[in-house]
Amino acid sequence: MAFHGDRLVDDALSNSNSATAFRIGRGLASAFRGKAVLETREGEFDPWLYASSGDCTVEPLPKVHSQFSTGWAGPAKGAWTRPETSWLAIRWRGHSIVVLRASWTEARWDRVTSRWVIADSQATARAFFLAVTEWCHVPRREILTFNGGCWSKSDELYEEIARSSFDDLILAGDLKAQIRGDFERFLASRAEYARYGVPWKRGVLFLGPPGNGKTHCLRATIQFLGVPCLYVQSLQSRYETDDSNILKVFKHARTLTPCCLVFEDLDAMITLANRSFFLNQLDGFAENAGILTLATSNHPERLDPAILNRPSRFDRKYHFELPGPEERLDYIRLWNGKFERPMRISKKEERQLASETDGFSFAYIKELLISAMVRWMASREPGGMRAIVDEQLAVLREHMRSEADATKSRERIDGMLTHVRAPTA
Repeated sequence: MAFHGDRLVDDALSNSNSATAFRIGRGLASAFRGKAVLETREGEFDPWLYASSGDCTVEPLPKVHSQFSTGWAGPAKGAWTRPETSWLAIRWRGHSIVVLRASWTEARWDRVTSRWVIADSQATARAFFLAVTEWCHVPRREILTFNGGCWSKSDELYEEIARSSFDDLILAGDLKAQIRGDFERFLASRAEYARYGVPWKRGVLFLGPPGNGKTHCLRATIQFLGVPCLYVQSLQSRYETDDSNILKVFKHARTLTPCCLVFEDLDAMITLANRSFFLNQLDGFAENAGILTLATSNHPERLDPAILNRPSRFDRKYHFELPGPEERLDYIRLWNGKFERPMRISKKEERQLASETDGFSFAYIKELLISAMVRWMASREPGGMRAIVDEQLAVLREHMRSEADATKSRERIDGMLTHVRAPTA
Protein backbone atom coordinates (compact mmCIF):
# COMPACT_ATOMS: atom_id res chain seq x y z
CA MET A 1 0.00 0.00 0.00
CA ALA A 2 1.61 3.20 -1.19
CA PHE A 3 -0.09 5.63 1.17
CA HIS A 4 0.89 6.12 4.85
CA GLY A 5 -2.35 5.02 6.51
CA ASP A 6 -1.05 4.92 10.09
CA ARG A 7 0.43 8.43 9.85
CA LEU A 8 -2.80 9.76 8.33
CA VAL A 9 -4.89 8.64 11.33
CA ASP A 10 -2.23 9.51 13.91
CA ASP A 11 -1.92 13.07 12.59
CA ALA A 12 -5.69 13.58 12.74
CA LEU A 13 -6.08 12.15 16.24
CA SER A 14 -3.11 14.07 17.67
CA ASN A 15 -4.50 17.47 16.65
CA SER A 16 -7.28 18.05 19.20
CA ASN A 17 -7.92 21.57 17.94
CA SER A 18 -9.33 20.39 14.62
CA ALA A 19 -12.35 18.37 13.60
CA THR A 20 -10.95 14.85 13.59
CA ALA A 21 -13.40 13.34 11.09
CA PHE A 22 -12.79 16.18 8.63
CA ARG A 23 -9.01 15.81 8.86
CA ILE A 24 -9.18 12.05 8.29
CA GLY A 25 -11.56 12.51 5.34
CA ARG A 26 -9.28 15.13 3.78
CA GLY A 27 -6.28 12.86 4.24
CA LEU A 28 -8.06 9.96 2.60
CA ALA A 29 -9.07 12.09 -0.38
CA SER A 30 -5.41 13.01 -0.81
CA ALA A 31 -4.11 9.45 -0.33
CA PHE A 32 -6.68 7.86 -2.65
CA ARG A 33 -6.69 10.33 -5.53
CA GLY A 34 -9.34 9.52 -8.13
CA LYS A 35 -11.35 7.44 -5.67
CA ALA A 36 -14.67 8.22 -3.99
CA VAL A 37 -14.66 8.59 -0.17
CA LEU A 38 -17.91 8.13 1.77
CA GLU A 39 -18.04 8.77 5.55
CA THR A 40 -20.64 7.30 7.92
CA ARG A 41 -21.23 7.08 11.67
CA GLU A 42 -24.04 4.60 11.16
CA GLY A 43 -23.66 1.93 13.84
CA GLU A 44 -25.31 -0.73 11.67
CA PHE A 45 -22.56 -0.48 9.06
CA ASP A 46 -20.54 -3.57 10.02
CA PRO A 47 -18.60 -5.18 7.13
CA TRP A 48 -17.35 -7.99 9.41
CA LEU A 49 -20.94 -9.00 10.20
CA TYR A 50 -22.00 -8.59 6.57
CA ALA A 51 -19.20 -10.94 5.50
CA SER A 52 -21.01 -13.77 7.31
CA SER A 53 -23.72 -13.51 4.63
CA GLY A 54 -21.17 -14.68 2.05
CA ASP A 55 -21.70 -11.59 -0.13
CA CYS A 56 -18.22 -10.17 0.44
CA THR A 57 -14.77 -11.07 1.78
CA VAL A 58 -13.01 -8.97 4.42
CA GLU A 59 -9.31 -9.02 5.29
CA PRO A 60 -7.19 -6.60 7.36
CA LEU A 61 -5.23 -4.45 4.94
CA PRO A 62 -1.59 -5.62 4.81
CA LYS A 63 1.26 -3.33 5.92
CA VAL A 64 -1.16 -0.99 7.71
CA HIS A 65 -1.59 -1.30 11.47
CA SER A 66 -5.07 -2.25 12.70
CA GLN A 67 -5.88 -2.05 16.40
CA PHE A 68 -8.42 -4.41 17.98
CA SER A 69 -9.75 -4.70 21.51
CA THR A 70 -10.40 -8.21 22.81
CA GLY A 71 -12.43 -9.51 25.74
CA TRP A 72 -13.64 -12.80 27.15
CA ALA A 73 -17.35 -13.75 27.03
CA GLY A 74 -17.05 -16.87 29.22
CA PRO A 75 -16.24 -20.54 28.59
CA ALA A 76 -19.23 -21.13 26.30
CA LYS A 77 -18.58 -18.21 23.96
CA GLY A 78 -14.83 -17.68 24.23
CA ALA A 79 -13.22 -14.41 23.14
CA TRP A 80 -14.78 -11.48 21.32
CA THR A 81 -12.89 -8.99 19.17
CA ARG A 82 -13.88 -5.44 18.29
CA PRO A 83 -11.94 -3.18 15.92
CA GLU A 84 -10.92 0.22 17.29
CA THR A 85 -8.87 1.46 14.34
CA SER A 86 -8.83 -0.88 11.38
CA TRP A 87 -8.12 -0.86 7.67
CA LEU A 88 -10.06 -3.48 5.74
CA ALA A 89 -9.57 -4.75 2.19
CA ILE A 90 -12.94 -5.90 0.81
CA ARG A 91 -13.99 -7.74 -2.34
CA TRP A 92 -17.68 -7.19 -3.15
CA ARG A 93 -19.45 -7.98 -6.44
CA GLY A 94 -16.21 -7.63 -8.41
CA HIS A 95 -15.21 -4.35 -6.70
CA SER A 96 -12.13 -3.69 -4.55
CA ILE A 97 -13.11 -1.52 -1.60
CA VAL A 98 -11.20 -0.17 1.39
CA VAL A 99 -12.93 0.60 4.69
CA LEU A 100 -11.34 2.55 7.54
CA ARG A 101 -12.83 2.48 11.04
CA ALA A 102 -11.53 4.92 13.66
CA SER A 103 -12.67 5.70 17.23
CA TRP A 104 -11.70 8.66 19.37
CA THR A 105 -12.94 10.70 22.32
CA GLU A 106 -14.48 14.14 21.99
CA ALA A 107 -15.58 16.56 24.72
CA ARG A 108 -13.58 14.52 27.28
CA TRP A 109 -16.04 11.62 27.51
CA ASP A 110 -18.04 11.30 24.27
CA ARG A 111 -16.74 8.30 22.29
CA VAL A 112 -17.08 8.79 18.54
CA THR A 113 -16.72 6.14 15.85
CA SER A 114 -16.59 6.93 12.14
CA ARG A 115 -16.13 4.74 9.10
CA TRP A 116 -14.98 5.65 5.60
CA VAL A 117 -15.73 3.66 2.46
CA ILE A 118 -13.20 4.16 -0.37
CA ALA A 119 -14.30 2.84 -3.76
CA ASP A 120 -13.84 3.50 -7.48
CA SER A 121 -17.00 5.62 -7.65
CA GLN A 122 -19.54 7.29 -5.42
CA ALA A 123 -22.21 4.94 -6.76
CA THR A 124 -20.19 1.85 -5.75
CA ALA A 125 -19.40 3.25 -2.30
CA ARG A 126 -23.05 4.10 -1.72
CA ALA A 127 -24.31 0.75 -3.02
CA PHE A 128 -21.91 -1.13 -0.72
CA PHE A 129 -22.94 1.03 2.25
CA LEU A 130 -26.63 0.31 1.61
CA ALA A 131 -26.03 -3.42 1.14
CA VAL A 132 -24.17 -3.66 4.47
CA THR A 133 -26.55 -1.54 6.54
CA GLU A 134 -29.69 -3.17 5.14
CA TRP A 135 -28.33 -6.64 5.91
CA CYS A 136 -27.11 -5.70 9.41
CA HIS A 137 -30.30 -3.79 10.22
CA VAL A 138 -32.46 -6.92 10.47
CA PRO A 139 -31.91 -8.95 13.66
CA ARG A 140 -31.17 -12.55 12.74
CA ARG A 141 -30.08 -14.90 15.51
CA GLU A 142 -30.30 -12.11 18.07
CA ILE A 143 -32.82 -9.73 19.66
CA LEU A 144 -32.50 -5.95 19.35
CA THR A 145 -32.48 -4.38 22.81
CA PHE A 146 -32.83 -0.66 23.58
CA ASN A 147 -31.04 0.71 26.64
CA GLY A 148 -29.09 3.87 27.42
CA GLY A 149 -30.42 5.62 24.32
CA CYS A 150 -29.11 3.13 21.76
CA TRP A 151 -29.76 -0.27 20.20
CA SER A 152 -27.62 -3.34 20.66
CA LYS A 153 -28.02 -6.99 19.67
CA SER A 154 -28.40 -9.68 22.32
CA ASP A 155 -27.80 -13.30 21.33
CA GLU A 156 -28.30 -14.32 25.00
CA LEU A 157 -31.87 -13.00 25.01
CA TYR A 158 -32.44 -14.63 21.63
CA GLU A 159 -31.39 -17.99 23.07
CA GLU A 160 -33.68 -17.55 26.09
CA ILE A 161 -36.61 -16.81 23.79
CA ALA A 162 -35.70 -19.72 21.48
CA ARG A 163 -36.01 -22.05 24.48
CA SER A 164 -39.46 -20.70 25.41
CA SER A 165 -42.69 -22.23 24.13
CA PHE A 166 -46.37 -22.52 24.98
CA ASP A 167 -45.90 -26.27 25.50
CA ASP A 168 -44.41 -25.97 29.00
CA LEU A 169 -46.41 -22.86 29.99
CA ILE A 170 -49.07 -23.42 32.65
CA LEU A 171 -51.81 -20.81 33.05
CA ALA A 172 -55.26 -20.70 34.62
CA GLY A 173 -58.20 -22.19 32.74
CA ASP A 174 -58.07 -21.62 29.00
CA LEU A 175 -55.92 -18.46 29.20
CA LYS A 176 -53.05 -20.05 27.27
CA ALA A 177 -55.42 -21.19 24.52
CA GLN A 178 -56.98 -17.71 24.36
CA ILE A 179 -53.61 -15.98 23.96
CA ARG A 180 -52.24 -18.41 21.40
CA GLY A 181 -55.48 -18.43 19.42
CA ASP A 182 -55.61 -14.62 19.42
CA PHE A 183 -52.13 -14.35 17.91
CA GLU A 184 -52.81 -17.14 15.39
CA ARG A 185 -55.88 -15.26 14.14
CA PHE A 186 -53.98 -11.97 14.05
CA LEU A 187 -51.13 -13.41 11.98
CA ALA A 188 -53.61 -14.98 9.55
CA SER A 189 -55.69 -11.82 9.07
CA ARG A 190 -53.21 -9.47 7.39
CA ALA A 191 -54.93 -9.61 3.99
CA GLU A 192 -58.33 -9.03 5.58
CA TYR A 193 -57.09 -5.91 7.40
CA ALA A 194 -55.76 -4.59 4.08
CA ARG A 195 -59.07 -5.32 2.31
CA TYR A 196 -60.92 -3.07 4.76
CA GLY A 197 -58.19 -0.40 4.81
CA VAL A 198 -57.42 -0.98 8.50
CA PRO A 199 -53.75 -0.87 9.63
CA TRP A 200 -52.59 -4.37 10.60
CA LYS A 201 -51.38 -3.69 14.14
CA ARG A 202 -52.08 -4.90 17.63
CA GLY A 203 -51.40 -3.78 21.22
CA VAL A 204 -51.43 -6.41 23.98
CA LEU A 205 -50.99 -5.99 27.75
CA PHE A 206 -50.00 -8.81 30.12
CA LEU A 207 -51.06 -7.72 33.62
CA GLY A 208 -50.73 -9.10 37.11
CA PRO A 209 -48.45 -9.65 40.11
CA PRO A 210 -44.90 -10.92 39.48
CA GLY A 211 -44.09 -14.60 39.25
CA ASN A 212 -47.29 -15.80 37.56
CA GLY A 213 -46.10 -16.46 34.01
CA LYS A 214 -46.11 -13.08 32.24
CA THR A 215 -42.46 -13.19 31.17
CA HIS A 216 -42.63 -16.84 30.12
CA CYS A 217 -45.78 -16.16 28.10
CA LEU A 218 -44.22 -13.03 26.58
CA ARG A 219 -41.16 -14.94 25.39
CA ALA A 220 -43.23 -17.88 24.16
CA THR A 221 -45.32 -15.38 22.17
CA ILE A 222 -42.22 -13.81 20.60
CA GLN A 223 -40.95 -17.25 19.66
CA PHE A 224 -44.36 -18.18 18.22
CA LEU A 225 -44.68 -14.98 16.15
CA GLY A 226 -41.41 -15.56 14.29
CA VAL A 227 -40.90 -11.89 13.36
CA PRO A 228 -38.02 -9.54 14.31
CA CYS A 229 -38.19 -8.48 17.95
CA LEU A 230 -37.24 -5.13 19.49
CA TYR A 231 -36.98 -5.31 23.27
CA VAL A 232 -37.09 -2.00 25.17
CA GLN A 233 -35.32 -2.29 28.53
CA SER A 234 -35.19 1.40 29.46
CA LEU A 235 -36.14 4.78 27.97
CA GLN A 236 -33.66 6.74 30.06
CA SER A 237 -30.20 7.81 28.93
CA ARG A 238 -27.55 10.25 30.05
CA TYR A 239 -27.61 12.70 27.15
CA GLU A 240 -31.09 12.36 25.62
CA THR A 241 -34.63 12.90 26.80
CA ASP A 242 -37.19 10.13 27.22
CA ASP A 243 -39.16 11.67 24.35
CA SER A 244 -36.24 11.46 21.92
CA ASN A 245 -35.62 7.86 22.95
CA ILE A 246 -39.31 6.97 22.49
CA LEU A 247 -39.10 8.46 19.00
CA LYS A 248 -35.98 6.37 18.29
CA VAL A 249 -37.76 3.21 19.40
CA PHE A 250 -40.85 3.69 17.22
CA LYS A 251 -38.90 4.97 14.20
CA HIS A 252 -36.72 1.87 14.27
CA ALA A 253 -39.71 -0.45 14.71
CA ARG A 254 -41.38 1.11 11.65
CA THR A 255 -38.38 0.13 9.49
CA LEU A 256 -38.63 -3.56 10.53
CA THR A 257 -42.32 -4.34 10.03
CA PRO A 258 -43.74 -6.79 10.60
CA CYS A 259 -42.08 -6.84 14.00
CA CYS A 260 -42.74 -7.26 17.68
CA LEU A 261 -42.06 -4.24 19.97
CA VAL A 262 -41.77 -5.18 23.65
CA PHE A 263 -42.02 -2.96 26.74
CA GLU A 264 -41.47 -5.08 29.85
CA ASP A 265 -42.62 -3.39 33.09
CA LEU A 266 -44.36 -0.60 31.19
CA ASP A 267 -45.55 1.09 34.40
CA ALA A 268 -41.89 1.71 35.36
CA MET A 269 -41.05 3.29 31.98
CA ILE A 270 -43.98 5.61 31.32
CA THR A 271 -44.06 8.66 33.59
CA LEU A 272 -46.15 11.81 33.78
CA ALA A 273 -43.38 13.61 31.86
CA ASN A 274 -43.15 11.23 28.89
CA ARG A 275 -46.68 9.77 28.81
CA SER A 276 -48.11 12.22 26.26
CA PHE A 277 -45.31 11.68 23.75
CA PHE A 278 -45.46 7.91 24.21
CA LEU A 279 -49.20 7.93 23.49
CA ASN A 280 -48.69 10.07 20.39
CA GLN A 281 -46.20 7.55 19.01
CA LEU A 282 -48.36 4.58 20.00
CA ASP A 283 -51.33 6.20 18.25
CA GLY A 284 -49.47 6.50 14.94
CA PHE A 285 -52.33 4.80 13.11
CA ALA A 286 -51.03 4.15 9.60
CA GLU A 287 -47.35 4.56 10.54
CA ASN A 288 -47.52 1.66 12.98
CA ALA A 289 -48.99 -0.87 10.57
CA GLY A 290 -47.18 -4.17 11.05
CA ILE A 291 -46.11 -3.45 14.64
CA LEU A 292 -47.30 -5.80 17.36
CA THR A 293 -46.75 -3.97 20.66
CA LEU A 294 -46.46 -6.25 23.69
CA ALA A 295 -46.20 -4.80 27.19
CA THR A 296 -46.22 -6.20 30.71
CA SER A 297 -47.01 -4.60 34.05
CA ASN A 298 -46.77 -5.93 37.59
CA HIS A 299 -48.75 -2.90 38.77
CA PRO A 300 -51.58 -2.09 36.34
CA GLU A 301 -53.02 0.31 38.93
CA ARG A 302 -50.02 2.57 38.21
CA LEU A 303 -50.82 2.77 34.50
CA ASP A 304 -52.64 5.86 33.35
CA PRO A 305 -56.24 5.19 32.20
CA ALA A 306 -55.25 6.67 28.83
CA ILE A 307 -52.96 3.64 28.40
CA LEU A 308 -55.01 1.03 30.19
CA ASN A 309 -58.54 1.78 28.98
CA ARG A 310 -58.19 3.14 25.42
CA PRO A 311 -59.00 0.15 23.14
CA SER A 312 -57.14 1.47 20.10
CA ARG A 313 -53.85 1.46 22.05
CA PHE A 314 -53.84 -1.89 23.84
CA ASP A 315 -56.88 -3.70 22.53
CA ARG A 316 -56.13 -6.97 24.34
CA LYS A 317 -55.51 -7.27 28.07
CA TYR A 318 -54.70 -10.58 29.71
CA HIS A 319 -54.61 -10.94 33.49
CA PHE A 320 -52.14 -13.33 35.12
CA GLU A 321 -53.39 -14.04 38.63
CA LEU A 322 -52.07 -16.37 41.34
CA PRO A 323 -52.45 -20.00 40.21
CA GLY A 324 -55.36 -22.04 41.51
CA PRO A 325 -55.13 -25.60 42.90
CA GLU A 326 -55.15 -27.34 39.50
CA GLU A 327 -52.54 -24.98 38.01
CA ARG A 328 -50.32 -25.48 41.07
CA LEU A 329 -50.69 -29.25 40.73
CA ASP A 330 -49.82 -29.16 37.01
CA TYR A 331 -46.78 -27.01 37.74
CA ILE A 332 -45.58 -29.28 40.56
CA ARG A 333 -46.01 -32.31 38.29
CA LEU A 334 -44.04 -30.58 35.56
CA TRP A 335 -41.07 -30.03 37.88
CA ASN A 336 -41.37 -33.36 39.68
CA GLY A 337 -41.19 -35.09 36.29
CA LYS A 338 -37.83 -33.40 35.61
CA PHE A 339 -36.26 -34.77 38.79
CA GLU A 340 -34.36 -38.07 38.83
CA ARG A 341 -36.48 -40.92 40.16
CA PRO A 342 -35.05 -41.20 43.74
CA MET A 343 -35.73 -37.46 44.23
CA ARG A 344 -39.38 -37.45 43.14
CA ILE A 345 -42.32 -37.18 45.50
CA SER A 346 -45.35 -39.44 45.06
CA LYS A 347 -48.54 -38.52 43.19
CA LYS A 348 -50.34 -38.28 46.54
CA GLU A 349 -47.63 -35.94 47.85
CA GLU A 350 -47.95 -33.85 44.68
CA ARG A 351 -51.64 -33.23 45.46
CA GLN A 352 -50.88 -32.48 49.12
CA LEU A 353 -48.21 -29.97 48.12
CA ALA A 354 -50.57 -28.30 45.64
CA SER A 355 -53.03 -27.78 48.52
CA GLU A 356 -50.30 -26.55 50.90
CA THR A 357 -49.00 -23.91 48.46
CA ASP A 358 -52.23 -21.89 48.37
CA GLY A 359 -51.29 -18.25 47.75
CA PHE A 360 -47.97 -19.15 46.10
CA SER A 361 -47.05 -17.79 42.68
CA PHE A 362 -45.42 -20.04 40.09
CA ALA A 363 -42.12 -18.31 40.90
CA TYR A 364 -42.43 -19.20 44.60
CA ILE A 365 -43.31 -22.83 43.80
CA LYS A 366 -40.27 -23.01 41.51
CA GLU A 367 -38.07 -21.56 44.25
CA LEU A 368 -39.50 -24.08 46.72
CA LEU A 369 -38.76 -27.09 44.51
CA ILE A 370 -35.32 -25.96 43.35
CA SER A 371 -34.15 -25.11 46.88
CA ALA A 372 -35.42 -28.52 48.06
CA MET A 373 -33.63 -30.18 45.15
CA VAL A 374 -30.32 -28.54 46.09
CA ARG A 375 -30.68 -29.70 49.70
CA TRP A 376 -31.66 -33.25 48.63
CA MET A 377 -28.54 -33.54 46.47
CA ALA A 378 -26.40 -33.27 49.62
CA SER A 379 -27.75 -36.58 51.00
CA ARG A 380 -29.42 -38.23 47.97
CA GLU A 381 -31.70 -40.21 50.25
CA PRO A 382 -34.46 -42.00 48.28
CA GLY A 383 -37.85 -40.89 49.57
CA GLY A 384 -36.33 -38.04 51.58
CA MET A 385 -37.49 -35.23 49.31
CA ARG A 386 -40.89 -34.71 50.96
CA ALA A 387 -39.42 -33.86 54.39
CA ILE A 388 -37.02 -31.37 52.79
CA VAL A 389 -39.90 -29.77 50.86
CA ASP A 390 -41.85 -29.31 54.13
CA GLU A 391 -38.88 -27.53 55.75
CA GLN A 392 -38.40 -25.27 52.73
CA LEU A 393 -42.15 -24.58 52.66
CA ALA A 394 -42.00 -23.20 56.21
CA VAL A 395 -39.03 -20.99 55.29
CA LEU A 396 -40.78 -19.58 52.21
CA ARG A 397 -44.04 -18.94 54.08
CA GLU A 398 -42.14 -16.86 56.63
CA HIS A 399 -40.37 -14.99 53.84
CA MET A 400 -43.72 -14.25 52.17
CA ARG A 401 -45.15 -12.91 55.45
CA SER A 402 -42.13 -10.62 55.91
CA GLU A 403 -42.38 -9.41 52.33
CA ALA A 404 -46.11 -8.71 52.70
CA ASP A 405 -45.48 -6.74 55.91
CA ALA A 406 -42.76 -4.70 54.20
CA THR A 407 -45.07 -3.95 51.26
CA LYS A 408 -47.84 -2.77 53.62
CA SER A 409 -45.37 -0.51 55.42
CA ARG A 410 -44.20 1.04 52.15
CA GLU A 411 -47.77 1.60 51.01
CA ARG A 412 -48.67 3.22 54.36
CA ILE A 413 -45.66 5.56 54.15
CA ASP A 414 -46.47 6.41 50.52
CA GLY A 415 -50.05 7.20 51.55
CA MET A 416 -48.87 9.47 54.37
CA LEU A 417 -46.49 11.31 52.02
CA THR A 418 -49.26 11.77 49.45
CA HIS A 419 -51.49 13.21 52.15
CA VAL A 420 -48.77 15.61 53.32
CA ARG A 421 -48.06 16.79 49.78
CA ALA A 422 -51.72 17.20 48.82
CA PRO A 423 -52.63 20.85 48.18
CA THR A 424 -54.91 22.46 50.71
CA ALA A 425 -58.20 23.99 49.67
